[in-house]
Amino acid sequence: MNKLQRVTMFALVLAAAAGAGRASAQTTAGQGVDDAARHPAAPLLERYCFRCHGPETQTAGVNIDGLIAQRPLVRNRGAWTRVIDAVEVGKMPPAGAPQPAGAERETLHALLSDSIDNFDYSTVDDPGYEPVKRLTHRELDNTLRDLVGANFTLTDRFPAELAGASGFDNTANTLFLESTLMERYIAAAERVVELMLPAEPATDAQRGAHDLVFIATPGGGVGDEEAAELVLRHFLGRAYRRPPSEADVARALGRYRAARRSGQAFEDAVKVVLQAVLISPKFLLRVETPPVGGNTEPYRISDWDLASRLSYFLWSSMPDAELRDLARRGELSDPAVLDAQVDRMLADPKADTLGTSFAAQWLGFQHVGSRIWLDPIDNPWCTDTLMTAMRDESSLFFLSLVRDNQPIRRLIDADYTYVNEELAATLYGMEGIEGAHMRRVRLDDPNRGGYLGHGSVLALTSNYKDTSPVKRGHYVLDVLLGTPPPPPPPGAGVLSEELGDLRRLSFREKLEMHSSNPTCSACHSRIDPIGFSLENFDYFGRWRDTYHFRERVETEEEANEIRIVEDTNVFTEKRFYRNTYTPIQAAGSLPSGTAFDGPAGLKRTLIEERHDDLVRQTASKMLSYALGRQLEYYDEPALRKILAALEADDYRFQTLVKEIVASYPFQYKK
Repeated sequence: MNKLQRVTMFALVLAAAAGAGRASAQTTAGQGVDDAARHPAAPLLERYCFRCHGPETQTAGVNIDGLIAQRPLVRNRGAWTRVIDAVEVGKMPPAGAPQPAGAERETLHALLSDSIDNFDYSTVDDPGYEPVKRLTHRELDNTLRDLVGANFTLTDRFPAELAGASGFDNTANTLFLESTLMERYIAAAERVVELMLPAEPATDAQRGAHDLVFIATPGGGVGDEEAAELVLRHFLGRAYRRPPSEADVARALGRYRAARRSGQAFEDAVKVVLQAVLISPKFLLRVETPPVGGNTEPYRISDWDLASRLSYFLWSSMPDAELRDLARRGELSDPAVLDAQVDRMLADPKADTLGTSFAAQWLGFQHVGSRIWLDPIDNPWCTDTLMTAMRDESSLFFLSLVRDNQPIRRLIDADYTYVNEELAATLYGMEGIEGAHMRRVRLDDPNRGGYLGHGSVLALTSNYKDTSPVKRGHYVLDVLLGTPPPPPPPGAGVLSEELGDLRRLSFREKLEMHSSNPTCSACHSRIDPIGFSLENFDYFGRWRDTYHFRERVETEEEANEIRIVEDTNVFTEKRFYRNTYTPIQAAGSLPSGTAFDGPAGLKRTLIEERHDDLVRQTASKMLSYALGRQLEYYDEPALRKILAALEADDYRFQTLVKEIVASYPFQYKK
């Protein structure tokens, strides 16, 4: 591809992205704030809250003046829930600030709670707006795999993806298109065409790619340009994920003719066009068909767009031939057909991305081996293959829940997992497991089943070579249950020097002293019992019954361990240490008063008391991932419908997937 072609394609892609951004901004503006009437709570908020949380101060990043102007208040449910909680317990206004009278506090609490808890969602008819968005790096690799048979990763050296507020890298408002990324696209297009479509295919993969692309060649009554049109029309339809327009075909043939006039052979001229297609906006961006006549009301998306939404949800890749054929016939949106397609697609190995992409991002275990790792010199047991097995255990486990149509509660209380020899022996103390391949094994230990017993999650929620009950408790509340505690006040995460110097106290005792501060106790009473119930798992998920403390002492009489430090050129020194072992106390209770002990007790309590939160969080996260955007208040009716269907079918995973695919925001657009 020459420089002019590159510049032209670059300009086209940037123009398309800019247009998408303008459309997004216009749509957001169209959902403007209704300021016609002040909220009845506004006078009390202005009197008691604006001093610290007004537009000028915004203490802790909270601007209540701005929040009260955004209507309805459920648009910012999370922020208002924290405000309501602070008003209810008397945490706000802070001591020393003007305080509302008892009746005023009750009135403020009632007005805000009514706006949040009793909002009439039947007044909302908005499936949301999904702007044009580019393929993620994972989606690009998978699409090139299915489009031309590319059996290698092309995006290893691409800039890292960002995760939006939803926690997923497929969130539309984080999929930026920088000029440096465009250069990588150009190089990737050239590389995939060069490696997969050489003049003389030498491997099975290259021969397969040639058969995928060159469905016709000149000869046997087929003319040169006729063959080119057949090849290009077929490739454009697959690459653009919809039938190409006649203008698309004409442009492609124009490039083909120009290449032929320059002296290139048939296949080489076609490959010039293929490179241009692979950096075109219609390939790199997921573009959906707008309604005829500029309709601003919600409308059902086309079967072609539905095929793309479905395939990128379940496969992180392009629609296959069967989906395209159903879309061409207009049959895909038929509920029975769509239901059967979900069954077929979940059984396909391409649906493994639900474990390696969705679950890995939601639960965070994708970071094991990158952000989460140990120095291999000091920890020779912590190998790359071990950390790969840790990730594989968690992704295979999630896939089994979906493919076996198990209840959502099995995320926490399953009685099986996936291990290989290294993972079983190194972290879990299992015997009789041989070989590097991952296999499903039954668990007799009630502490180990489910994600709270996975080494990946336990390492993710630890500090380097030290457990963190606060991180683990926060993870359960935030990631698994979707009920995060409010952000801590400044400096709250640091133990005071006085506490830090009390070496003979356990970390639990120090944290309990730290948490006795009323400002801290409101959150720590929720976080700490959960985190400490998992303390029998060390920082990489190995079971332990005691804490081990090593303290250096001055004399041999005080020591029960002696180490010799040698330097043959200078000195030899004895160092004395005293090792102590303290039993782990893993008992705790929730603010409700329910007591539990250890991981098994915690899991049982979560299922009994927090099952609804677990189900809602799982459904919310999967719906957000499927839509490629953060959920908004107007998605609540769809979410409630999904939850009702789950309740009627024992909260099973395939019901969740199918209800998301059938949901209003998945099949409609505004």
